[in-house]
Amino acid sequence: MTPQHLLLSLSAGMFLISTGSAQTAAPAAASAADAAAPAAASASASAPAASAPARGRRGPGGPAAPDAPPAAWDRPADGKPIFSEDFESGSLNDKVWTQHVNKPDATTIKVQQDSVAHGKYALQVHTPKGTSGAYAMVGVAVPESLRDHFYGRAYVSIHGIPAGHSVLMLAGSLGYQLSDFLEIGSSRGRFQPSFQLNKPLPPERPRGEKTYSQGTLPMGHWFCLEWEFFDKPDRIVIWVDGKLTSNEAIAYSIIKGEPPTTSGLTGGFYEFNLGFRAWAGALANDVDIYYDDVAIGDKPIGQLTPVVEKAAAAPAASTP
Repeated sequence: MTPQHLLLSLSAGMFLISTGSAQTAAPAAASAADAAAPAAASASASAPAASAPARGRRGPGGPAAPDAPPAAWDRPADGKPIFSEDFESGSLNDKVWTQHVNKPDATTIKVQQDSVAHGKYALQVHTPKGTSGAYAMVGVAVPESLRDHFYGRAYVSIHGIPAGHSVLMLAGSLGYQLSDFLEIGSSRGRFQPSFQLNKPLPPERPRGEKTYSQGTLPMGHWFCLEWEFFDKPDRIVIWVDGKLTSNEAIAYSIIKGEPPTTSGLTGGFYEFNLGFRAWAGALANDVDIYYDDVAIGDKPIGQLTPVVEKAAAAPAASTP
């Protein structure tokens, strides 16, 4: 990463970013860190197998079933991102990012220096112990060229996440949290990719979800999370540190009594959000999620240099 403001790149040179009721034009360019990263194709895992659906947003449920390897998936060569954010400006650009926070007295979203993947700054989403029903997300408009399909990458460090359904990132219609979206979440120490229908038209189109469980969620250290979102047909693919971790085709019956829909579930990707939301009860401990080097584009983004974790402080010497 290099010290610079949020940069956006499109072939047309400019696009409009939604910031609540206003729209702001953003200059087009990708971060220097990504521009310098070499393009490379990564091999995908083999041994296809279907994964068992996981319990959804209401809680951790019983023990997780044994994990199954993801179905093999072809990944093209890496390319330059269309949008990237390295937080090296030292603050969150409110002309680009829209905050969705329902309990601002409890949860905090800030750009900080204590824990970073690269450079000097990274985003932290903090939710204190005892908080219940809170969400804290930041959203950015998805370019029109990525409306039905896009790749993404973020360096992530997860601390204290509960066992129940938690939300990390998502993309779909406008208006989080009453929107329809594909989600990368977690449950019982595993990734929980899912479709969430949160903009119901009852009674024929009730609120609902379709969840899957596949891939171990890394915790307590930085890792490179990459994903591929499709809306036509709907699918979520996840890589962790370059390794294929989850590959799920999404099918959901939007209209009660009709066959499952497998394409166009979200209605298109208009906003991409990341942060933290827990569907369980009051948190048993503080939860801190850190994000760095966020990027999306029409090709895989690829990894940056390996993260050098800060060494833990040595304990103070005791006096005789």
